[in-house]
Amino acid sequence: MDLPGYGYAKVSKSVRETWGPMIENYLREREQLKLTLMLVDSRIPPTETDITMKQWLDYQQIPNAVVLTKADKISRNQLNQALRTGAETLNTKEIIPFSAVTGLGKDEILDRIRTVVSNPTE
Repeated sequence: MDLPGYGYAKVSKSVRETWGPMIENYLREREQLKLTLMLVDSRIPPTETDITMKQWLDYQQIPNAVVLTKADKISRNQLNQALRTGAETLNTKEIIPFSAVTGLGKDEILDRIRTVVSNPTE
C-alpha cells in the first residue's frame, strides 16, 4: 500500500493528520502484513517523517526494509553516500538501492519479499 500524506499528496495538513490513526491501526493489526518497504528518495537525506516512520515500525516490531528510490538519477558516488547516510540516519542494515528505469534492486526486493512470504517467522 502507498501511505497517503507523504510526498506530494495534495491535501491539507488537517486531513493528513486524520489519516495517522487509521494508518497506524492498519499496520499494527493487519495479520497478513509480513513486510513493509519504506520508499525513500535517494536524492535527499531521509526526512523527519522518514525517521519517525522507521522508528515507529521498529518500535512496533513490524518487519521492514528501506528502499532508496530513483537510484538512476544520481552518480555512483552519490548513491554510495546516500546508502551510508540512509543506513545511519534510519538505523538499518537493510537498505536497497532501486531504480524503476534500470531495474537496479528489483531482484533483491523480490527476493526479500519471497523470503518473508515463504518463511513467515522472519
